[in-house]
Amino acid sequence: MKVKESESKNRIKPIMATVGAFISYSIGAGFASGNEILQFFGSWGFPRSIVAIIGGAAATTLYCALVYYLGQKFPFEKTSDSYLFIGGKGLGWFLQIYGFVFIFGCFMLMFSGAGSLMNQQFGTPNWFGSVLLGVVTAVITLGGLKSVENVLGGAGIVILIYVIIFGIISIFHPASSFENAGMAESAIEQGQILQANLFAQPPFRWIPGLDQLNSPLMEGILYATMCLTSGFPFYYTLGNRSKDSKEAVVSGVLSGVGVYICVTFILIMMLTNFNALINPATNQMYAFPALAALDNMWPAGSWTYSVIIFVGVFTTATGYMWVINDWFFAGQEKTKKSQLFIVGMLVFGVLLGGILPFSTIINFLFPITGFIGIIMTIVLLVKVIKHKQEEKAVKTKVVKQSHKTKAMKTES
Repeated sequence: MKVKESESKNRIKPIMATVGAFISYSIGAGFASGNEILQFFGSWGFPRSIVAIIGGAAATTLYCALVYYLGQKFPFEKTSDSYLFIGGKGLGWFLQIYGFVFIFGCFMLMFSGAGSLMNQQFGTPNWFGSVLLGVVTAVITLGGLKSVENVLGGAGIVILIYVIIFGIISIFHPASSFENAGMAESAIEQGQILQANLFAQPPFRWIPGLDQLNSPLMEGILYATMCLTSGFPFYYTLGNRSKDSKEAVVSGVLSGVGVYICVTFILIMMLTNFNALINPATNQMYAFPALAALDNMWPAGSWTYSVIIFVGVFTTATGYMWVINDWFFAGQEKTKKSQLFIVGMLVFGVLLGGILPFSTIINFLFPITGFIGIIMTIVLLVKVIKHKQEEKAVKTKVVKQSHKTKAMKTES
């Protein structure tokens, strides 16, 4: 009994580290800012946003369990090879190339988000936040994968706790009200906020009437699968750290639950303070609506959430940087070539990322990427089913061979 309890305790720490790393990687500039959450979930208002959350949580839990399971069973030194493993040479190459392009784009977007964040909260020029992000990311990424995993794991838990606390406070705060959630629909009609819609993007929009099929369930699933596309190599690596398939699946389920606890409470905070999300100077949504919501409840302390968002942006940028570097320098993290590449990428991010249109890119690119993520989820499911069937066939063959051997011994 004591052995089982000790074994259970030994599992908790690596599982929570994996869950924390997943949350940290997922919570980037778009997530912690509230921008993604508002477009994919909050724009539907209450209670339809609940449907979007259920769809997103279910999809995330499914693919995390699948990815971690395969990552535990089939580790790769070069994480980008995992694309070829699940999709073969044809589809695998496409997923690999698209994944790289999207991850690179998101990496650039982190610098745009950091610049906008520091500008909205502290009034600093956009380049300041971008440069600060580049410096901090360089320090951690140059330390290697273990350094990245440790930082992401701890930061994810801190972000989760902070978001839960202020999500709960917003339910009871006198400046907040669920009645404000009804303002979302009119804000979309007036063009003050954007709503994610896969069918409004090419090539889907070229089919008449298809954009009318958009729904909260569809966008919730697309948001989840978009995160799979951007995080697949890193998630696959997280599966490597599980001791066995059971631990991998449990880590996957808790990863899905953990990140959607964050989604739920950030959403509550924004919907109950929706009247504060529109910038009166521009009549458009603030770049960081979650920060505006907190500022409505706690003006003197909203800077603390700016720090939390920056941590979220930094942890995601760090994860992206590690994935991109691993693409070219797998197993060579400490070499001079690898480190020069990291520094060069960060300089490039600072110079280019700060001029990208933050909200517009999220609205255009993320739904399409979610569609690619749905394809990846199906491929993952097929891969796991085939592996389980092969495992079962091997066990059956071993058992039959064992019975045959015993029969031969008995006859002799």
